[in-house]
Amino acid sequence: MRRLYLYLTISTLLFLGESRAQYAWDFGGNLGFANYLGEIGGGASEARDWLLDLKLSQTRWNPGVFARYRLGYNWGLNMSLNYARLQGADSIVTNPNRFTRNLHFRNDIFELAGTVEYYFFSQPDVGRTGRYLLDFKAFVYAGFGAFYNNPKAQYQGNWVALRPLKTEGQESPYSAIQAVVPVGFGFFYTSSRIHRFGMNAGWRISFTDYIDDVSGTYPDPNILESPEAEALSNRSQEVAGNPLAADLVQFFVEDGVRGNPDANDSYLMLCATYSYVLRGKSNSFGKRRNYLYGRKRARAGRASF
Repeated sequence: MRRLYLYLTISTLLFLGESRAQYAWDFGGNLGFANYLGEIGGGASEARDWLLDLKLSQTRWNPGVFARYRLGYNWGLNMSLNYARLQGADSIVTNPNRFTRNLHFRNDIFELAGTVEYYFFSQPDVGRTGRYLLDFKAFVYAGFGAFYNNPKAQYQGNWVALRPLKTEGQESPYSAIQAVVPVGFGFFYTSSRIHRFGMNAGWRISFTDYIDDVSGTYPDPNILESPEAEALSNRSQEVAGNPLAADLVQFFVEDGVRGNPDANDSYLMLCATYSYVLRGKSNSFGKRRNYLYGRKRARAGRASF
């Protein structure tokens, strides 16, 4: 199914590019930051919804590349490949229950996604003088994609992959390939018709609660398949001597709460973008509709001396 989706998306884009295209392709890259929303994180209080549980100190990098095809004045298709490091640690929070749980992770994900962009605001002539050759567009987007999910934890000086260990006693490991729905908004300026500079903010809605390898309850240690799995499943004893954890360790046993299976994990991206426009037969700069001023404007000619 994933291969079919990728094949159909790329085939559609290539067909559009070869069939009397009226609008330009642009190819570029992005560089920014990523963070995640899940069981690990937050502050001194109980778990809170969405951004209120974000731990900014765990923000890490997010580079990527993309190709965009302009379907029309208000629509575009975007194919992107992103890398992002997501991470979190109970050891840096002051909520006693999370601190006592004492779990942590990092996850180097690779995301391939296709999105549709809708340009809800356009200003073809920034400055309104006809001399700038500077076009501005703001857009929202949504789409579908997949990412490689491989959370790890540090153990005895090494980063160990958690998925194969089945740390919550699963019958089989959760899938390494997970679906994701990217949604967000952004903007870009097109300078001299070929250079595009912009910003992009997005939320990735996933269908898994295992980006951080934490979801349900503590399993019976006897069903875990290795000493390593047992050690990484329950790490509360490692902080038993800390005043925050001393009275709570007794509750971190078989069938005790380890995570929240009712809420899937997700992640956020914020990045700056640059792309280069391949104009071809493009007339996307020829239209002069102006949604801010409600009229069309012709670009003023330059004086010749």
